[in-house]
Amino acid sequence: MTGSYKILVVEDSKTQADLLCYYLTQAGYHAIPVDCPASAFTLLSDSSVDLILTDIIMPGMDGYVFCHTLRNDPKYSSIPIVFVSQLSDPADIIKGLCCGANNFIIKPVRKEQLISEVNNIFSLKMNASQGHEDAGGVLPFHYENHTYSIRSSRYDLLRILLSIYQTAAQKNSELEQTTRELNDFSQHLEELVKERTQALSVTNEIVEHLLMQRTELITRIGHDLKTPLTPLYAFLPYLLRKETDPEKKEILSLLVKDVTVLKQLVERILKMSHISIDSFSEEKTNADIHLISLEVLGNHSYLIEQKGIQVKNYIRPLSFCKISHFHIMTIMENLVSNAINYNSDGGTITLSCEQEGYNQVLTIEDTGIGLTSEQTVRVFEDFYKADESRHDHNAHGLGLSIVRRIVTLYGGFVSVYSPGPGRGSTFQVVLPYPEKESYDMNIQNGENNG
Repeated sequence: MTGSYKILVVEDSKTQADLLCYYLTQAGYHAIPVDCPASAFTLLSDSSVDLILTDIIMPGMDGYVFCHTLRNDPKYSSIPIVFVSQLSDPADIIKGLCCGANNFIIKPVRKEQLISEVNNIFSLKMNASQGHEDAGGVLPFHYENHTYSIRSSRYDLLRILLSIYQTAAQKNSELEQTTRELNDFSQHLEELVKERTQALSVTNEIVEHLLMQRTELITRIGHDLKTPLTPLYAFLPYLLRKETDPEKKEILSLLVKDVTVLKQLVERILKMSHISIDSFSEEKTNADIHLISLEVLGNHSYLIEQKGIQVKNYIRPLSFCKISHFHIMTIMENLVSNAINYNSDGGTITLSCEQEGYNQVLTIEDTGIGLTSEQTVRVFEDFYKADESRHDHNAHGLGLSIVRRIVTLYGGFVSVYSPGPGRGSTFQVVLPYPEKESYDMNIQNGENNG
């Protein structure tokens, strides 16, 4: 029986039109698609249809005007009209009722709802032909300070109400299903995060254990090396002073030098192995970088004098930094010794320390051998030597690596800039300044003492 019913589908979207026609054809109806109301009037003038499904928002004549025009034409006024649209505002629905629409179907269209509504319309149409037609008439309706004249029948109003309720119930069911799926996903995600957190915790424990073993191994090896070196370091200089044979004296001199270098290397390796978060048990203090710079420069005064290096120390008194005395001493010691060893005879070393925000920026500049762009990237790596050609056994390639480790653990950073080989280098260390209260007080003291 459904095959005898012809349904006109007025839809400017080909995708939507094809979908509606597919659903209707599957249900046994004869669907005819057109893309605009003008084409619909052309088709209606040549043949009759039993139902019109129309979109509302279309170029040119919209669905409201199309429906109103049909209802005012006696030839088409009895054709049932159903709006198929994304519009769902009450005012949109009321405007459709004023035009005489029989029902609304909200997009996206579900096949079951579409076929059910079409079946109901044809069933009511059959009842009307058997004398059960609704009385109809114009029903006034007030909404948002405006009076509308509803032309749809009471049966249509009831069907629209039920259709809207069905759509709302379906949307609510879909929302509940989505909520359940989201809750299930959230629970699964929480369980997954918990599993990953536990796995990460185990991994961290393993890594910490391995790092501890590595530190213990390095410490043990360091002490094992240091034990036989200690008497050699103590007695070889004594033997050198006592020896009168020039050839033996030269050999002993080389031994003294190599043992000294080896002892310093072992001490630096031991020091680097203990630079970790655990080594910060020492209480941090507001270290005075000016006093520390004077101490470090004094320790290297002999070598500075030997190489004829001019030192310009612009670090002002009361230049404080929140760091332990031992760590800032280690940083300054390595940077200054690096600037001396790789400087040219008669060169210059410039030290400065400036406050930027809540950071202290320590700068040590030299006029030495300089660095290439590749060397500036690698210079903080463990055991890296910028100038391998010098074969300097006193340089272990650990000083700058130690500096980087200490600075990083304090939340700061270290960088280097060089214009190129033979043009010197500039190292900058950024470290946290003391708390704001101490900062304000120190600035005031510095001004008073200035």
